[in-house]
Amino acid sequence: MFGSGNPQLYRPHDVFTAMGRCWVLEDEFNYPINSNLQNSAYVHDTMRQECNWLFREQKMFYDELVGYKLLVPRQLASQMPKDTIDKLRKALNRIREENNRMKSTF
Repeated sequence: MFGSGNPQLYRPHDVFTAMGRCWVLEDEFNYPINSNLQNSAYVHDTMRQECNWLFREQKMFYDELVGYKLLVPRQLASQMPKDTIDKLRKALNRIREENNRMKSTF
């Protein structure tokens, strides 16, 4: 195989597909560095999209934990209000913590 002219025989996508898994990058949500744009409509929309993504991810983790008969950490982020940008920011931090706890139980 050495010297075949193709140093990369398989792409990571091919390997993960063969394993029956779908991997998605977590850094899809970009926020502006400028602190003046912290409460802009763009940031608010991006935070809502990330929140929806994290809730879907949490549902997937929940189903896997229940399927493996493991203990499921408390999930309180779904009950938090998200009507203002500050409350949404708190809910996002909470769901990130909850998802990290679920990831660490595997």
